[in-house]
Amino acid sequence: MKYLLYTLALSMVMITTNAQRPPEKRSRPNEQSEHNDDKRGPGRPSRANIEMFKTKFITDQLALTPQEAEAFWPVYNEYKNSMRAVYKEKKENEIELQEAVLTVRKKLASALKPILKSDTRINDALKVDKEFLKKARNEMTRRHGGPPPAKRD
Repeated sequence: MKYLLYTLALSMVMITTNAQRPPEKRSRPNEQSEHNDDKRGPGRPSRANIEMFKTKFITDQLALTPQEAEAFWPVYNEYKNSMRAVYKEKKENEIELQEAVLTVRKKLASALKPILKSDTRINDALKVDKEFLKKARNEMTRRHGGPPPAKRD
């Protein structure tokens, strides 16, 4: 009986070991190295390319002049860093998370007031992240041959 148990346990270990991906195929989600970009596959943009597309998209959507862009990007980058910190710190409590997000967004709006000057453009600046994510998600779905995105009315 002992030998049967040991044999069964050993076979289970071997099966699970073989079911895992080989080491060269494994990647950590937060790992950012130059050689990792080579393994991303054909047609997949690098993080730097995505950031470049995002910068262009936001600049075009908000119709930023060169002077506005020069003042806008440091404020926007600080906002993104603040949002990352909020999500990292407050992820356990949904109410505190939403309050902190609202506080950071209000701070962004007040910081953008002297740069963008109109409430409409400030509102557009607050929405532009979601628009970019939606556009990127639709593009990824299209490239992977998924169903077209559903139209919302």
